[in-house]
Amino acid sequence: MRPLLATFRDTCVRFGQDVTNFVYLRNCVHCRIGLPPAGDRFLSDERDVVPDCFCPDCYELLSCTVERACLRCGAPVGPYIDTSEGCRHCRKDRFHFDRVFALGVYEGPLRACCTRVKQPFEEPLTAGLTELLADAHREEWINLGIDLVIPIPHHWTERVMTPHLPPQTMSRVFSRRLMAPETVHILCKTRRTPAQSSLTPSRRRKNLRNAFRISGGARLDGLTVLLTDDILTTGTTADRAAQVLVQAGAKRVIVAVIARGIGH
Repeated sequence: MRPLLATFRDTCVRFGQDVTNFVYLRNCVHCRIGLPPAGDRFLSDERDVVPDCFCPDCYELLSCTVERACLRCGAPVGPYIDTSEGCRHCRKDRFHFDRVFALGVYEGPLRACCTRVKQPFEEPLTAGLTELLADAHREEWINLGIDLVIPIPHHWTERVMTPHLPPQTMSRVFSRRLMAPETVHILCKTRRTPAQSSLTPSRRRKNLRNAFRISGGARLDGLTVLLTDDILTTGTTADRAAQVLVQAGAKRVIVAVIARGIGH
């Protein structure tokens, strides 16, 4: 029953995505306006090519990478601050991941985008934002030497009922961009849990205790794993998942998110 429902859901999602791609062909995935020819897709004040999925205005609006970010949790920090041991947002936490890369802070237009990407047929927007994130840290990805890309998993009941899972779209984009294999089968979620966004920070930490496991006793010995998710706030979800990956032998876990939530 479970595979049948999942197959039906995936078929419906693919059909919706095909329709969306046809309707919005050559349209900006954010504002939906028509896109100019490829040869005209440059910023007015720079000779940087705008990604094919965004118009120049939306590209400038959403290319909001934090100028100075904590090396550990991805939160914005002031100049001349050493964050090798963390910042005021994460110094007291003992995370199992090594570093967080975020496109920007969870506010303004990026916050609105994070709400949209959870809706049906918004996979193109998720993919576009992930492309921006990949571009923003192009050199770092090369230096990190990512061996495997894994999305934050959802329980099978959530996969059946949810039309679009942003972490999986993100992992597919990163797999292509980094030329690293992607898997959605190694890391599993063992039970359905309340949404983290609906809980207090203390309850978030309890909510995901023992919620993830490695499937089939798989080993990740010596691998550098990139873990993808749409938002990181307290870091609990990423930490719980990273803990399981490290226990399976991963050398280090790097986290990539669209937005870094602060003070939520």
